[in-house]
Amino acid sequence: MMHRRKGLIALLMALALAMTACGSSTATDTTLDPSSPLASTTTLAGAVDTTEAVATETTEAVEVFDVEAAVIDYAASIPDGWMMVKELEDFKAAVEASDALIIDVRETGEYAEGHIMDAINIPLRTLADNLDKIPTDRQVFVYCKSGWRGGMATSTLAMMGYDNVKGYPAGWVGWTEAGEEVNLEPVEAEVVGDPGLQPELVAAVDEFLNSIPEGWLTAGDAQNVSDAIDAGAFVVDVREPDEFADGHMAGAINVPVRQLGTTDVEFPTDTSMIHYCGSGWRAALATPIIHILGNDNDKGYSSTWASWADEGFPVES
Repeated sequence: MMHRRKGLIALLMALALAMTACGSSTATDTTLDPSSPLASTTTLAGAVDTTEAVATETTEAVEVFDVEAAVIDYAASIPDGWMMVKELEDFKAAVEASDALIIDVRETGEYAEGHIMDAINIPLRTLADNLDKIPTDRQVFVYCKSGWRGGMATSTLAMMGYDNVKGYPAGWVGWTEAGEEVNLEPVEAEVVGDPGLQPELVAAVDEFLNSIPEGWLTAGDAQNVSDAIDAGAFVVDVREPDEFADGHMAGAINVPVRQLGTTDVEFPTDTSMIHYCGSGWRAALATPIIHILGNDNDKGYSSTWASWADEGFPVES
């Protein structure tokens, strides 16, 4: 009986030991060895695999604003009338009717010596630095001494996106020769806020404006232009084809303002270049277009086609 009981006890102890061993096995740490192939390929439930997202983000192309295309589009869109009010009485009537802002783009010293009534002063080279003073929802007129700087100012503002700007080509000379009232007191410019223009285009215009040298990129009088042509200057007539056909500077090629940047004509970069129009205004409009498109070897003839012909310089038709 005693032996049977001892045998039973021994059997029970053996079973207990076996069960303990099985329990130890299920309690063993299941963390995988990092070197295990399973460890390198297993993704835990609920985890997000960011590898593909990161690759997509780093390889996605960033769209870059095309300044050249924007300048070409602007040139092609220049409206009839060439963004100017030519006659004094028309200018005065337009200012009064629209409560327009007038901007004098001459230098500060010139402005201080007298300016059109109510005109504020923003010198040409600083235009892009003062866009918060130029409204987009109100008529704006621009003038200078005799039209050249006013034309460049009108062109650069329109290029950046202002569709409410026109120039008064007769400028300060035309105003004073007509005996109009002048103002000697500075007019404070109102801050109207950021116009929200394309930053890359504003930067390109600002770079151009700040690079304008003394002389304002003009080629001088007819004799200076003739001398430059004799020395090998490349000459571009930016008038319309019918105007060009009626007569032009000898040797000039015709690329109308609106076609700048889109013709097959290649402008040289290794020699001087001169462009002109009928009165100087379109040549002034063309100057920033030509320069921002890459021809910083260019200057404009700011006088008239008629003066060139009247002084007896070579012409063709």
